[in-house]
Amino acid sequence: MTLTRYRYTGPQSAASLRVGPDRKLLDVQLLPGQPVDLPADHEYTQVLLELRHLTPVSVDTSDTKPDAVAPGAAKKGVKAND
Repeated sequence: MTLTRYRYTGPQSAASLRVGPDRKLLDVQLLPGQPVDLPADHEYTQVLLELRHLTPVSVDTSDTKPDAVAPGAAKKGVKAND
């Protein structure tokens, strides 16, 4: 079973999905604005995509440093030394 990462934008929810050839249970928590890993070919995932509650998340981080800050973004709560 391969999981795909999505950003969930629907109402708070939870689901238990039967996945794979052995039909194991996959319990997922669906929280608005949070990432969730779901099987792309599952019927439930397809329904959430049609409802536009899921947006695929890119996992390509090859050119991003872990400590990188977006240009123009300032850290909140940090006071500059004068």
